[in-house]
Amino acid sequence: MNFNFVATTFRYREEDLINELEDLFYEFGETTVEVQETNVSGLIVGQCSKDPCEFIKFLRTKLETSMWEIRYLLRFIPIQTVVTTDIENIKNALLKLLDESNIPHDQTIKILVEKRHTPIKKMDVIDAVGPHLKLPVDLSDPQWILLVEIIGKYSGISVLSPNSMFSSMIEKRVSD
Repeated sequence: MNFNFVATTFRYREEDLINELEDLFYEFGETTVEVQETNVSGLIVGQCSKDPCEFIKFLRTKLETSMWEIRYLLRFIPIQTVVTTDIENIKNALLKLLDESNIPHDQTIKILVEKRHTPIKKMDVIDAVGPHLKLPVDLSDPQWILLVEIIGKYSGISVLSPNSMFSSMIEKRVSD
């Protein structure tokens, strides 16, 4: 399975979310998006050819101009690489992305693990990655998030700034 974004919706509204995303991506100028359901209710994954972070900017603009057009999309999260779910694979992928991102040594980080359908514990991932990190940790207001999205056999990994993730509920609340 290959994907470069994860999107969430209400339980049993996956089809509605897929239709909404296809319309939004089309308006964004993306015609080759592939979206598929997962075995987790309310969670879909997808692959687009354009940068998912640019799509998030489009979503924020869309909320300002046509808030009602985003009804089913709750969260949209860019994924930079996908590995099979194994602590060593996750650790190696995360450290490689971190190395490639060239984050300055005074920037703060937080490891965020979201897991579904796996016996792996969040602390297993944090304990595997943590000793290799040389950046200061800030759990309440980090400048960078080391994200691990575990979805059964596959894990999506990203190194993102906090504003690189989209939550329609938070964005709508902030815009009021």
